Amino acid sequence: MAAVAWWWAIPGVALVIAVSWAGWTCRALRAPSMRDSMSAFEEWSAALDRVHTATPVVHDPTVEAPDPTLPGTAHDNP
Repeated sequence: MAAVAWWWAIPGVALVIAVSWAGWTCRALRAPSMRDSMSAFEEWSAALDRVHTATPVVHDPTVEAPDPTLPGTAHDNP
């Protein structure tokens, strides 16, 4: 009977570990402060401004040269 109890202890311990891990990873994080929120918004706004002011890349179909850094055939690939 003791051997059966030890075999049932293995999934029981695994269940306790799984429930503990799930509880730890799903815990509530701290609420951001006003300073954190405003700095995140400023970073987002600056990134959006960089996107709006960037010059678009235009594809030139006349240039069809292969990239010299890429291997030419499958045999060249390591």
